[in-house]
Amino acid sequence: MRDKLLRMDEMEPIAREATRRALSDLPKPSKEEQANWTLGKFETETEGVFEIYIPSERPLDAKVISCARVDRRTGEVSIEVFLDKLS
Repeated sequence: MRDKLLRMDEMEPIAREATRRALSDLPKPSKEEQANWTLGKFETETEGVFEIYIPSERPLDAKVISCARVDRRTGEVSIEVFLDKLS
C-alpha cells in the first residue's frame, strides 16, 4: 500500500499498457476505425478511469471500446473490453 495516492499522469501509463495487452488478443481494427477512437479519463477518490470510446452526437450513443480502472493506492489495474460487442 502507498501512503500517497497516484496522480492521473502516473496512472495513465498503467492503463495504457493494460489496454494494449487486452486489445492485442483481438483482431486489429483498421486505421480508419482507430482514427475515431477517443480517450476519456477522470479520477475519483479511489481510482483513475480511462475509457476508449467512439463519440456520437448524443453522449448516450457513444460506443465504449474499453475501460481501464487503476487503483490510486496500489496501482492495480482492471480492464473491460467491449470491442467484440460493437457492430
